[in-house]
Amino acid sequence: RGTHLYGANLSGANLRGANLRRIFLWSAKKGGGFESADLRMADLSGADLTGIELAGVWFNAGTKWPEGFDPEAAGAVLVEDDD
Repeated sequence: RGTHLYGANLSGANLRGANLRRIFLWSAKKGGGFESADLRMADLSGADLTGIELAGVWFNAGTKWPEGFDPEAAGAVLVEDDD
């Protein structure tokens, strides 16, 4: 079982390196969730991101996504890190 984050607003949050495995994020706000958050090196493997928009979210090659999930199609931006 994962963690349910009903109504959570993680917009603009610094979630770099966060363990977000198997979370279920649901927001009452249309497209709510992670807008403009930093998800570089975060682990979202197994997460349920159904209907979540990732407009302006940063991710990098170290970010782990649920199998088959396309972060760029959801609006996330791939960034290359120096570190």
